[in-house]
Amino acid sequence: MTNGIPSDSFLTKEQSCNLKLLLNMIIPPNKEKGMPGAGELGFVHYVREFASDQIEAIQSELDMLGQESQDQYKSTFADLSQNDREFLVDLLRKKNAQFAQSIVVQTMACYYQDDKVMIALGIEARPPFPKGNEVTSGDLSLLNPVRERKQIYRDV
Repeated sequence: MTNGIPSDSFLTKEQSCNLKLLLNMIIPPNKEKGMPGAGELGFVHYVREFASDQIEAIQSELDMLGQESQDQYKSTFADLSQNDREFLVDLLRKKNAQFAQSIVVQTMACYYQDDKVMIALGIEARPPFPKGNEVTSGDLSLLNPVRERKQIYRDV
């Protein structure tokens, strides 16, 4: 751990704890359907690998969450009740409609690519290739007007 940041993460310990709670608020687990909560997946790893340009925004959003929790409740976000957490997030969204936008977008991208989620949704957990996806044949005669048109670009 360096400067309060776990070596495998770009977040402080408090940010990491708050993130997991927030992720499970965005997509809560559903045990009946076998769906994990978003906080149960490798969000930090996903962001580091596929969306590293969002790290600063995510850190900022989590800092905002932690600060608002201190301002409103004189407590950490993790120590609040579920109702107070929901109220606090709603309050932040009212103050700033863009609050947690980076986290939400990356949560959706991470969540719906996870093998556990795909299987729970009844979708084969595999890349679309090499098996490929079936593409239905279309009516290629629709391209005839384009084919008949003269060149509309300039050769370089």
